[in-house]
Amino acid sequence: MQVTDLLAPLAARWGRRVREELDVVPHPFDSPRQVVAGPDADRVLVLGNGPAIGFGVLTQELALPGSLARRLHDATGRGVVVDVLARRGTTAAAAPRLVDQVRMARYDAVLVCIGSSDAYNLLPEERWRADLGQLADILRAATTPTTLVAVLGLRPLQRPNAALGRAGHLVDAHAERLDRIAAEVCGRRTGVLHLPGDDAVLQAPRTPEAYDALAGRIAPVLARELDLLALRPAPDGARRLRDEPDPEAERQRALDRTGLLESGSNPRLDRLLRSARELFGITGAAVTFVDGDRVVMKAAVGMPATELPRSVAPCDRTIRRDGALVLGDVRGEPMAAEGWRFYAGHPLESPDGYRIGALCLLDTRAHDPLTVDRVALAEVASRIESELWAEVGRPLAGASREHAAAG
Repeated sequence: MQVTDLLAPLAARWGRRVREELDVVPHPFDSPRQVVAGPDADRVLVLGNGPAIGFGVLTQELALPGSLARRLHDATGRGVVVDVLARRGTTAAAAPRLVDQVRMARYDAVLVCIGSSDAYNLLPEERWRADLGQLADILRAATTPTTLVAVLGLRPLQRPNAALGRAGHLVDAHAERLDRIAAEVCGRRTGVLHLPGDDAVLQAPRTPEAYDALAGRIAPVLARELDLLALRPAPDGARRLRDEPDPEAERQRALDRTGLLESGSNPRLDRLLRSARELFGITGAAVTFVDGDRVVMKAAVGMPATELPRSVAPCDRTIRRDGALVLGDVRGEPMAAEGWRFYAGHPLESPDGYRIGALCLLDTRAHDPLTVDRVALAEVASRIESELWAEVGRPLAGASREHAAAG
């Protein structure tokens, strides 16, 4: 019998105390997507638990996703989209269930924060080796050949008060052993990188400064790899795949899953559209969904909220690409018959990564496409996505209390 087996009852009692303390620690419940708008955006997924949860702060902007997005933007000069897919108590064995929830092939890099619950539970070392190896292989199979998978180091653990003392030192020692195994597991796989931990930035309590310091260690490593991908996009890489139209049947199912077609009006969307109309100096703005052979307006200002045939709506072209579609002068387009001369659109995604609709800006006069602020357009689209995801009530990520394990 291994020492970890003998200590399992102690770990179970201690784990209950840890969970009770973590239940009252603040953590983000806002949008799991952080965007720093800019050209040629990179996409990164933060996956797992521990630092991915955001204990100690109330918004993702102050947690690891927000800090990482800003640090990467500063390092590359490109736009950044950072999604977080995190659940409390997620172990290496359970993490593949998270992977099934999103389109992994759309990400240029995946940052894996895993192992805290395995260490708290004193998981046997060989079991950890097998579970982490399986997770790494699943991530490699689910992502593109050029996607970087980076596994964040384990030590020292983020610990509440209950985790201090002799038991805490025991778990820290176990975490160090698991982290050495993690380095071995990553080293045996192509495209899987181990990022060693650092006592100065991984220790509790969590603060915005601590998350920013952690992002400061991670960002230079990711930025180097992302720069190479941006310089030489691979034909089978995430960048090229994002510019392909979504498979229509899968895209439609994603829209249906949200339930947004049946939801009512949302005053917050109206306020965002009014702000967009003022910001861009245009006549009308709308949030639309592309449903089958029709385009449905979820919200609209400065124009009637009507339903349009998909064949005549530029929203259909908007959702077939990654990024903005700007038509400076729409003479010759069907929409010109309604008095419109200008259209700019940005795709809106479902929580699981399908382009289900668009933010649309319209004007009765033509505009020079070069004068349209595409960064601002992306920022407004990101705010609208956050509002839609909150309405759906099934965000991409969150700190669920349904799991039994800590952290």
